[in-house]
Amino acid sequence: MPDVYLMRHAHYVGHRPGHHAPDDVELSPEGRRDTVRVAQRIPDVVGIVASPLRRAQQTAELLAEYSGIPLLDFLSDLREWRSPTAVQGIPPKEFPADYATWRAKRLVDPANSYGDGESLMELGARATRVRARLIALAGSRGPVLVVAHKILLRVLMEPDAPMAAFAPETRDQWPFLGLRTFG
Repeated sequence: MPDVYLMRHAHYVGHRPGHHAPDDVELSPEGRRDTVRVAQRIPDVVGIVASPLRRAQQTAELLAEYSGIPLLDFLSDLREWRSPTAVQGIPPKEFPADYATWRAKRLVDPANSYGDGESLMELGARATRVRARLIALAGSRGPVLVVAHKILLRVLMEPDAPMAAFAPETRDQWPFLGLRTFG
């Protein structure tokens, strides 16, 4: 199986641990600087694909510009876990009480979603689809670099077990611009 490299987007404006960032948040100056530095050390790939969310787009665009590797596409299935609107952009201490209750139960009932958010089962199904698409792309074109988001990337590594992406021991183990591979 051809290599698919997975990279988390760079640091973004307003980042806070446990925070569900809005889709349109931009890279921070630190994130831009770090991406330019990383562009010179990315693996030998034929192209870059990325999430359509702004922070991943900007990371991919900078990587392409400073590495000379073409940006192939933005894939909607690479977007981050669709968190409920009720918790986007607010700190965890301000989450609604029933959301905290739901979070505790989601690992037991992965088909259950909160509000307009994506269930873990839906996230796993999306990860399975996009993983197959990435493997096919790499199989036809050669190794590719994927720029996406921490939760989705963790599920891509284990699409049959999306609950693992939310386990406390794995929550913060994928740093900005961190690179892993499957394939």
